[in-house]
Amino acid sequence: MKFTIKQARQYSGKTQKEMAKELGVALPTYRDYEHGKYYMRMDTAEKFSKIVKIPLESIFFTIKLHESTSN
Repeated sequence: MKFTIKQARQYSGKTQKEMAKELGVALPTYRDYEHGKYYMRMDTAEKFSKIVKIPLESIFFTIKLHESTSN
């Protein structure tokens, strides 16, 4: 089974605020991870995986792709 960051957090029963604190990041930064605006560094992703007790390879760590505009 694969989880998004948000699903993994919810599965662990933690709030965004709790997760941000445990990861050592600001709440807005954590929210951006869940919304795909920023991606976690590998060390943060590993820590996240341990906190939620879900293997790293079972979590989708996605990033938001920016569309290029051409004239």
